[in-house]
Amino acid sequence: MAQMTMIQAITDALAVELKRDENVLIFGEDVGKNGGVFRATQGLQDEFGEDRVFNTPLAESGIGGLAIGLALEGYRPVPEIQFFGFVFEVMDSVVAQAARTRYRMGGTRQMPIVFRSPMGGGVHTPELHSDNLEGLVAQSPGLKVVIPSNPYDAKGLLISAIRDNDPVVYLEHMKLYRSFREEVPEGEYTVPLGVAAVTREGKDVSVITYGAMVREAVKAAENLEKEGISVEVIDLRT
Repeated sequence: MAQMTMIQAITDALAVELKRDENVLIFGEDVGKNGGVFRATQGLQDEFGEDRVFNTPLAESGIGGLAIGLALEGYRPVPEIQFFGFVFEVMDSVVAQAARTRYRMGGTRQMPIVFRSPMGGGVHTPELHSDNLEGLVAQSPGLKVVIPSNPYDAKGLLISAIRDNDPVVYLEHMKLYRSFREEVPEGEYTVPLGVAAVTREGKDVSVITYGAMVREAVKAAENLEKEGISVEVIDLRT
């Protein structure tokens, strides 16, 4: 076990999968030597080489198209969209192409892509850098949406997403990147997609949330406990 922030857990998950499967590729704007805007890919190009971790032009539509082509050829691409506010530039690739490929091809082809992207407010970012647009992709058939609330889930869910044979949109709330640490197992483990977690047990009312609001909901529940109200908090996770 090691104490990790969420960003460290994400980096660790990417390293685990790059090491395990030579078909895993990571690419996006500044993800190479720089390690991405938030350093999620820091050190990965040095360890795994420029053929597997590489920069792209500043063109989200090109990133999406490249991911689809690679997935059709048997790779497991993990493209980074630098901020989720830029998703409109790649929406056709994500929603109209990647999400529908299995259906369009009668189940004969897989589309194992993980679109990673930072999202969320509370960190003093400008417009297009803090948008919460998960509702848009959650409404799209064929996509799985993952939003972790803690380092343990961040690593386990990302490993599960990379191993999944359908497209996953993996969103990381920027406010959680370095705000706290927790024990995270070293090496590989998975947290299953599609399974929520009871973060806090309670019997009077249930609060269902995800991402950065999980910790806020737990704080509110602890305050209500002082007034005799027992609140259950459920983290959707996916």
